Amino acid sequence: MKDRLLIAIEVLDFSQSLSRREQTALWKRFREMTDTPHRFADYSETDSTQRRLDVHAHAGFAIFFWEDATDRHVRILQLSRADG
Repeated sequence: MKDRLLIAIEVLDFSQSLSRREQTALWKRFREMTDTPHRFADYSETDSTQRRLDVHAHAGFAIFFWEDATDRHVRILQLSRADG
């Protein structure tokens, strides 16, 4: 069973500024991440509340996410260009 995917409004707003090709690549990866989110954790950081966020680098972007295993949610919290 797949997890639910929850995406922060800031991520949606940022994705609107991207090319269709970039959007397609990211949306495909977001969907893939719902199957086995832990597989996509390239490294981890902590947020301002000291919660561990996983970060996945894909197609020139850094995807910051949190897996809520209890509620079966993958939360995409931030998206930025990997080079800045």
